[in-house]
Amino acid sequence: MDEHWLAKHVENFDPDSYHLGMMYAFAEVVGSGVKPLALSPPLTGEEHARLRNAIQIIAEEYNVCILVDEDFLTTKLFNQAFTEGKVVVHFAKDASTLERYKRLKGLRARSMRDGTLKEVEDDIARELGRILGYDDSTIEGLLRKPRF
Repeated sequence: MDEHWLAKHVENFDPDSYHLGMMYAFAEVVGSGVKPLALSPPLTGEEHARLRNAIQIIAEEYNVCILVDEDFLTTKLFNQAFTEGKVVVHFAKDASTLERYKRLKGLRARSMRDGTLKEVEDDIARELGRILGYDDSTIEGLLRKPRF
């Protein structure tokens, strides 16, 4: 397993606690209606297996839906290497938000098969940004300079 970047700077760093803390905060934000969708940090399969029960408890506490995504949607917003081969848990206030994400993921897959991805790539990235609750300025900034 790759050492977490923060572990290099913090003595006694515990990645599981860090990941659960982030997910707890994101579930609270989504559960409160501040953000339609939030994402866990990318997890290895082993990390996800170890944290699965705790993630479910967090989701239940804030009454949010979760989606375990082992093939996160690749867009221009985020560096693909950050999520490649990782598990990303989605936290949403309702199932319709998760369905919106799945439709977007399906659109990207169809566009790749049809050879039309170049034409819709920016639109897909913008829609993912909107699903995540980002404003237009943030989305445009990420298109210019992806996060991670």
